[in-house]
Amino acid sequence: MLNGFADHYDAFSSIRDNVSLYEKQRLITFFVDIYSAAFITLRMTMLRELMLLQLKRHAFIFSKIWALLFCFFLVCYFFFNVISINQLERGVVDDYKNVYSISRRFSSYYNNAKTINLDEGKYFRSDVSVVVIRDTKVKVLSEGIYKLRTELEKLIGDNLWTIAVFQNPSNYVHLDPIRDNYEQFYKTREDDNIIGRIVHNENLKKTYQSFYGCNLKLTEKYIEEGTGENIRSIYYPIYNKRHLDALLVVDIKASLLHERVEHYNSIKSTVINSQNDNNLYQKTVYLPCSEHDPITLGINLTDLIKKIFLPVFLFSLTLYAVSYNVKRSKKMLQYDAMTGFYRRDFYENRLKRMKAFSLLIIDIDNFKRVNDTYGHKKGDEVIQQVAKRILDCVTQHDYCIRWGGEEFIVLLDSGSTIKSQEKAERIRSAIEKELIADLQVTVSIGGVVDDDTTFSDAYKRADVALYQSKNNGRNRVTMAN
Repeated sequence: MLNGFADHYDAFSSIRDNVSLYEKQRLITFFVDIYSAAFITLRMTMLRELMLLQLKRHAFIFSKIWALLFCFFLVCYFFFNVISINQLERGVVDDYKNVYSISRRFSSYYNNAKTINLDEGKYFRSDVSVVVIRDTKVKVLSEGIYKLRTELEKLIGDNLWTIAVFQNPSNYVHLDPIRDNYEQFYKTREDDNIIGRIVHNENLKKTYQSFYGCNLKLTEKYIEEGTGENIRSIYYPIYNKRHLDALLVVDIKASLLHERVEHYNSIKSTVINSQNDNNLYQKTVYLPCSEHDPITLGINLTDLIKKIFLPVFLFSLTLYAVSYNVKRSKKMLQYDAMTGFYRRDFYENRLKRMKAFSLLIIDIDNFKRVNDTYGHKKGDEVIQQVAKRILDCVTQHDYCIRWGGEEFIVLLDSGSTIKSQEKAERIRSAIEKELIADLQVTVSIGGVVDDDTTFSDAYKRADVALYQSKNNGRNRVTMAN
């Protein structure tokens, strides 16, 4: 770049003599502006590259933290969901058991209900429809069915689809609610023993003899004709003196399981599903009093990842920010910002506990003159460059401490006076060798080596040696006896 400037300058010198001095000055200013802009652009590019490098380093560290935390939380969250599946399974089973328990109570109401004579037709009482096929005596069950619906809805809400009580023989039926397809089917049926066939097919004969076990039956899921609703039915036969008097049918929407799972997920923050495909883990169980169509509770890997991705990302980001600030604060407490050396107030207590020392005190010669002549900014630059050259001369086992404004202590790993003096001389020479901030800077050094003393005594002896170096002309090393 400088060579290019020289070429332009030579070209400028060859301009005809009739060019005015003013024009030549403008041309000089033009060339200076061009090369100043080039230097500024180069400096900005270097700063951008340095910032990009720092950004990449932080991104890499954060990525490692996030990856480790993500794997850890993914495993923990998976096992949390596995444990939760067992809890949810017990909850679903208990729901159906409670529905069964309430439904069984209806038999007592049925057996004690009064009877009235009704003509053929359709009647509506307490939100319950009664369809009478032929003139007959009819049990008054509307109030009992209404109470049954009220109790069941407390358990399963809108998932209760239909309650029906079929009489045997099939002269009338109670329906809550009545739907067109129900009424049409019941009026056009030709078999008065349809209830008996259902009881026989579902193996519910003589359930009155059962003290334990299931005296009712839960069907598999099926699509109801006419409505298209996906339901499961509970069949509960009502016997009186060994005679099948009626059949209680409670239709429950198949969506009950899905809603139960979603409700559990919202409360427990789980990702359990009721599907039977692509699951990392799943459990299949038959509902009570059901021999077909078991339910499946599973965990999908994609659902796990979606659930924890953002929380883990935010947690990792927070953890990294806190960790970074803690390290930064710790560094500010431990290290001097200008030099990178340990702070005196941080390291002094350690020094007081030590018994063996190989210690150098380094002081910048005539530093007050630098501050008074060139200002504190130049003085700070001198301190920074001196500290850098000291660091270049020591090992990772040596410790550097900024003890005062321009005074430093170096604790050497070596326990030999000769080696300590050699390292001190290396430091002195490195500082003297080249200009620092365009100034000739030197240091005086006093040192001491003792394997059984206190810090106070070691410091005093090294300080005396330092002043001997000052008094003997500065820019030299003196080791205490």
